[in-house]
Amino acid sequence: MSLTRFLISLFLPTFQLQKSLRNLVQPGVVKRVKGVVRAAIVQMEYSPVSNVNGFIELINRFLMKMTDFGPDIVVFPHLMDSFFFRVFPLFLLIGTRHHVKAIKETSRTTSEICERTMAEFSKIWNCTVVFGTTQGHKVYHVGNRQSHLLETKEYKMAVVSRKTLNNSIQLDHLVSSGVRIIATPGFGVVNYSDWDERYHMWAHSQMVGFYGLCSAVSGRFLGKDLKARACVTAPIPITNSFDGYIVKNSSTTGDTVLLAELDMNKIESFVQSRKFPTFHYSKG
Repeated sequence: MSLTRFLISLFLPTFQLQKSLRNLVQPGVVKRVKGVVRAAIVQMEYSPVSNVNGFIELINRFLMKMTDFGPDIVVFPHLMDSFFFRVFPLFLLIGTRHHVKAIKETSRTTSEICERTMAEFSKIWNCTVVFGTTQGHKVYHVGNRQSHLLETKEYKMAVVSRKTLNNSIQLDHLVSSGVRIIATPGFGVVNYSDWDERYHMWAHSQMVGFYGLCSAVSGRFLGKDLKARACVTAPIPITNSFDGYIVKNSSTTGDTVLLAELDMNKIESFVQSRKFPTFHYSKG
């Protein structure tokens, strides 16, 4: 074990996490509506924490905004363990020529804390939570880790990378297999453009037919100003404003929780309406 990883384990102890998890915000009592999947999409302004308690407090800020909504799916951003960059000794190394090595050495520890937090959250709230760390995208459903393809009684969802959002064939294959919700934990970029962003999730929601859930991180990160815009996309005909968005963040910065009700009957009707009929001919 490297010295950096050893120090991180001292300042992010397991026993402290177990204790801190008891402070997670509890869900409210919400009546479920048949055929409707409720999704909460998080956009976070980057603000690193120095310990486990700070991380739980950070997560709670967003959970408090969805207690009366009762989400079935919650999508947090990618690289959630980067919020631990203020923990000793990482804050001394970030921005130096050693920071890439330091992040790799501590990634397993910081990612594990994120996973355990999200696992407990999904269990308490009886929901699915999607997020990303330096170890990749993660999915937890009612406390249990899942693959990137999750099917419940209410919906079938795929969690994909931003790169996959450019692959029409792969997205079409997912929808053909029954997927109706596609989620991507996102992270901000320096040169943000609304038109560039439309090329990814928004465009393929129209072309292929699915609900798209995009989370994001914005703010000052590693010396760069990042911008992003969390959103929930859908085919234009089934959106109230006929713009291809169920809901979209009005700002490219700041903390936001987007709440959306996904009508699964509407998306199913849309997908089925685009299928071409097959005709079978027989000799008389």
